[in-house]
Amino acid sequence: MRVVAVLAVMFTHTTYMGPFLHPELGKPLGRYPFQVGASILLVISAYFVCVTIRKGSTSRWLWRRACRVLPPYLVAVLVTYTLLILFGPSNWILPSGRDLWGNLTLAASFDPGVQLIDGSYWTLPLQLMAFAAAALLWPRGVGPRITTMLWIMILAPVALQWHGRIDHSPVWVIQAWNGLGLHRMQLFAIGIAIWLWSQRRIGVLHLSALLVATVFAQHAHTADLPSSLGIGAMLLLVALAARGPDWTVFARLRRPIQFLARISFGLYLLNQVVGYLIAYRLMQLGADRLVQITGAVVGVIGLAWLLTKYVEEPTYRALAALRVRGLGARAFAWLTT
Repeated sequence: MRVVAVLAVMFTHTTYMGPFLHPELGKPLGRYPFQVGASILLVISAYFVCVTIRKGSTSRWLWRRACRVLPPYLVAVLVTYTLLILFGPSNWILPSGRDLWGNLTLAASFDPGVQLIDGSYWTLPLQLMAFAAAALLWPRGVGPRITTMLWIMILAPVALQWHGRIDHSPVWVIQAWNGLGLHRMQLFAIGIAIWLWSQRRIGVLHLSALLVATVFAQHAHTADLPSSLGIGAMLLLVALAARGPDWTVFARLRRPIQFLARISFGLYLLNQVVGYLIAYRLMQLGADRLVQITGAVVGVIGLAWLLTKYVEEPTYRALAALRVRGLGARAFAWLTT
């Protein structure tokens, strides 16, 4: 399901967002983007937080999560920035040094004067904040109150945003709302709910109600009904994958699925702007739209493999082995909240 979600992200970027943002690449495929992949990746991330976290001290778990996502992210930012500065067309809005610093420090979501070097980067601060919140709350235990918390996470942001309240709020409220990703809390909530259902701690009717509420919240925040319904359909598949029997029908595709799953984070980080840039340069060479898309996909897969093999995996092994205890771990947890 992670591979399906990443491929959905790439499909949206290559067929719609690329031509929409850069009309010289051709016409978008369809009238509306079908944006489901990034949201499902956040749901899966929340599910695996529940799978991997353990009782007691969670400082080491938090450190390992940060070691998994931060090094490849930082390198991806540098690579994307460098490629844009060296090869970006003059008619594109190229990132500045301030944009680079804002992206490296994860401050872009909070500073309206900083643009995301790649639009996919909006999920990184949300993931780190979710990891920190889990590390803080999990040892204390939530117990039966967790289902109440899930409903609050899904419905409270809808109520706060109803009738454009956030849009008409002071600038600092808007920045906090977007930077903290409060309008995305339903995605983390439903990921937790799917884990609870897979552990038989809530029933199918309760999960169904939470799924409907999540789709409603997604539509309330985005006003994109097709994408919201698409997310609902994919949530059902994630739930079936979490609790149902193994999908042996895909056994013959095990190796390519495992390969794409292995490099999925790199694909997510590099597919958008770098893909646009590859497509643009292929267009200049006279390639048609299909060749542009194919070249972008192949090029991004190659770069994602390099990022995974030479950055993500070795840095994770090296950093995760370090002993992180006491004040350092508490300071890191505090900083990431």
